[in-house]
Amino acid sequence: MTKTVLLIEPTIRPIGVDYLTSNFNVVVAPNGLEETIIEYINEHKAHAVIIRTEKITKNILEQCPTLEVIGMHGVGLDTIDVPSATEYGVMVLNAPFSNYTSVAEHSIMSILALSRDLRVSDSKVRNNEWNHREVYFPMEINAKTLLIVGMGKVGQDLAKKAKAFNMNVLGFDPFLSESEMKIHGVLKVDDVNLYLPQCDFISLHAPLTKSTYHMFSAEQFELMKNTSFIINLGRGSLINEEALLDALVHKKISGAALDVLEQEPPNSDNPLFKLENVIFTPHFGGDTLEAKDRCSESITKEVGIVLQGQISRNLVNLQVLGNAKYLNKNSKIQLEGVK
Repeated sequence: MTKTVLLIEPTIRPIGVDYLTSNFNVVVAPNGLEETIIEYINEHKAHAVIIRTEKITKNILEQCPTLEVIGMHGVGLDTIDVPSATEYGVMVLNAPFSNYTSVAEHSIMSILALSRDLRVSDSKVRNNEWNHREVYFPMEINAKTLLIVGMGKVGQDLAKKAKAFNMNVLGFDPFLSESEMKIHGVLKVDDVNLYLPQCDFISLHAPLTKSTYHMFSAEQFELMKNTSFIINLGRGSLINEEALLDALVHKKISGAALDVLEQEPPNSDNPLFKLENVIFTPHFGGDTLEAKDRCSESITKEVGIVLQGQISRNLVNLQVLGNAKYLNKNSKIQLEGVK
């Protein structure tokens, strides 16, 4: 029996779609509403769904017994109820090695743009205010201190790029040891608050969890230098936006670059939009053409591996392998693929 994969508009890049259509039945849902996903999975008896920004809820998992695997076109898993997926014997995969270079480049771009006040400088020239160069003096990033919060693949690549600019790099990540940080030329930080007073740039690349929710709030902004900048390429809720607004308005910090926000898409009346010292991008730090192609190719092939009876190296919820519902669904799956 040829298995069926559900995609959702707007869908993944053609390189991934072509692989799927060559090996499986492919169905495309017109939107990512919960009721639409349930309808399409059940109507077509889909065995897999590949999502980008859509939510996979417990309700979807309860009502879709044919579902075997969820593929996340990216790294973050906060839109998937992973514990419920495990409970219902559904494997969850992501694509952790596809877009880290793009995200690291975006962070470097943000650091340089903030250091030169690029947004304001551009507007001054367009408004015939050439003398801006006489009243504003940009800063070098050479020998400045960068704190990277989250030293996964993105953080590690960012550290490498920052070192090329001769920056001093600190890293916070409870899951990496001091020796692992040292390999990347990074000084491990155990308490972010202790080091904030000496940082010129802070770049956030942590996942959103209970412990990281609003990890940058009023207390942290009070500790930062008034010449420092914060960059968020992780998840919007790593930063308390009300506290950030206060810090920017009252010059507690110099500026911010935000690729992610607490609400996406944001309301048009978000007060941060009124500030000149904030640079916004629409959550596309990892969405270069090259990264999207890598991501589409990676997640479709890993989903295909599962549908062909093996275990993906990108399996997130390893606990599912001992779940009775999973074993009933996948009695023929071979464990040789697990690494």
